[in-house]
Amino acid sequence: MGVALGGWLLLEPFITPSLFLAFNETSRNSSDIPTDEYTYCQQLGRVEAAKRLETHWLGFYNESDFRDIKSYGFNMVRIPIGYWAFDMLDDDPYVSGAQAYLDLAIDWAHKYDLKVWIDLHGAPGSQNGFDNSGRFLDHVPGWQNSLTNIELTELVLRQIYEKYGGASFSERYNDTIIGIEVLNEPFGPKLSMADLELFYTNTYLDARLLQATNNTIVFHDAFQALGYWDGFLNSTGNMPGRLQNYNILIDHHHYEIFFPAQLSSNISEHISSIRHFASGIYDERHAHPAVVGEWSAALTDCTPWLNTVGRGSRWEGTAPFENDPINITSIGNCSDINNWALWSAKHKENTRKYIEIQLDQYESKLNGWIFWTYKTETTIEWDFRRLAQFGLFPQPFSDRQYIVNGTDTKPETSGGPIF
Repeated sequence: MGVALGGWLLLEPFITPSLFLAFNETSRNSSDIPTDEYTYCQQLGRVEAAKRLETHWLGFYNESDFRDIKSYGFNMVRIPIGYWAFDMLDDDPYVSGAQAYLDLAIDWAHKYDLKVWIDLHGAPGSQNGFDNSGRFLDHVPGWQNSLTNIELTELVLRQIYEKYGGASFSERYNDTIIGIEVLNEPFGPKLSMADLELFYTNTYLDARLLQATNNTIVFHDAFQALGYWDGFLNSTGNMPGRLQNYNILIDHHHYEIFFPAQLSSNISEHISSIRHFASGIYDERHAHPAVVGEWSAALTDCTPWLNTVGRGSRWEGTAPFENDPINITSIGNCSDINNWALWSAKHKENTRKYIEIQLDQYESKLNGWIFWTYKTETTIEWDFRRLAQFGLFPQPFSDRQYIVNGTDTKPETSGGPIF
C-alpha cells in the first residue's frame, strides 16, 4: 500500500502549477509558460532555475509528510526522479541537485518505517514524449533515436544500483529500498519493443551484478496488453543463471479518463472495468508478481494542465479535443472540478465507489498498489490528502462504505453519465 511523491523531484505542471504560472505573471503571455522541467530550466537559465527548484525541493516535501504518510496507513513511497539528477547530456538545460533530496527522503522513510521505491521517471530524449518525463514531445518519444540516450540511461541506472543497492547504503538503511523501477511508462506503441526488452534485460543484469542487495527490479508494462510480459525473464525455469527471474515485478498503471468512451461511462461501468482489469493482471501471477503502480480517483480529465500546459479537456471538448465533447450536468464545467463546495452528492459518492473498487480489487488480486499522488497544490481527484480530508479515500483503507468483495452494495438505480 503505497503513495507516489509526484511533482517533487521531477516537475509536473498540474501538480505544482504555481511554479509555471510565475512565467505568465512576468510575460502576461500564456504561450510563454513552460510545458515541462526541460523548458522550465531552459527559459530561466541554470542559475535562476536552480534557485527556484531548490526552494521547491526544500518546501514541497519535508519530514512531517513522511510521518503523516505513515500515520495514514501507507507502508511505502514511490519517488519519481529524472536522469539529470545523476548525469546529463552536454546540451541539457536541466539543474542537478535532486539526488540530495532523494537521499533525505530515504532517511526520513527509514525513520518512519516506510519502504522506498526509486522510480527513474525521465530518460534522455524522453521515453514517452509526456510532460511527466521531464520533456514534452507531444507523445512522441525520442529516447530510442540515439544510442547515446540509451547508454546514458544505463549509466544512470548503474549509478543508482551501485549507490542505493551497495553494501554501505544497505548497512545503514537495511531494506528501506524495496525496489528500483528502471523506467517509468516507456511508450511501447511508439518504441521498438525488441530494443526496449534488450534494455530491460541489460539493466536487469547490471542490477544483479552491481547490487549487494536483492532489490526488486521493476519493469513498467510499456502500455502493452495484459500478459505481454509473461514470457520475459519469468520464473518458469527456462532460463539459466542470472537470467532466471528473482524479484522482478511488473508495474501496470491504470486510469479511465483519457478516452471519451471511458469518460462517458457510468459508475457501474467503471466498477466492472476495474474488476476486468484486475482479473487480467491476476492471470499473470504464474509468470511475475504485479502491482498497479499508478491510479487515481479521477473520473474526469478536468484538472487544469493534466493534459499538458495550454491544452483543454476531453470532458468539455476543448482544444485540442473539440471532436469529443462530453456533456456535464452536475458540476457545470471543468472550472469547478477543484471546488469541493460545488461537487454534487452523487459525484462524491461515485468517487468514493471508484476508489473503493480499486482498493478492493488491487488488494485481493494483485501484489499491491500505489496511489498517484500524495499531494498537489490545487487538485482533488489526484490528491490523496484532500481525498482523505473530504472522506472520499477510506481511513483506514479497509473502511468500505459501498464495495464489498467486488460488488457495489448500494448501486445506482439508473444508468447514464457519472454526474
